[in-house]
Amino acid sequence: MQIQTLRIIVAILLTLVIMLYFYTNREKDYYSKSAEPAVARILTEISGWEKQVLLTHLAPEAKQAVSDEQLDKLMNLYRGFGRFRSIQELNFSHTASAFSIVGEKRINYSGIANFDAGPVNMNITLLERGGFFLVYNFTLAKATQE
Repeated sequence: MQIQTLRIIVAILLTLVIMLYFYTNREKDYYSKSAEPAVARILTEISGWEKQVLLTHLAPEAKQAVSDEQLDKLMNLYRGFGRFRSIQELNFSHTASAFSIVGEKRINYSGIANFDAGPVNMNITLLERGGFFLVYNFTLAKATQE
């Protein structure tokens, strides 16, 4: 009887994994038409590294999580990258999409963006609210040369 129970559990888990795979692929296709262009637009607008412009793109949760002093330090750090030029590589996070099944939808992308200073590794998490995308979290780091 235990082997039969184990088989049922394995079958259920396998079914869930397959369903999750199809769900996250559908999410990737759906957001490729809206969120990916939004990432480029947001990076273009905030890459002047003015605090007020960044604040207009931040989700309320992000604004509450960061102090003015931290935001100033971040702007000074990112200002060295210069203006955003293009996206070289953008990867949808299936994991973030899977975890968004429960709770608020978070769309996460990582990749390489081209700035005046060269390629920069980026990671950005967006929240979709009222047909717009707000930045929940983002990080930039100078890409290492290989």
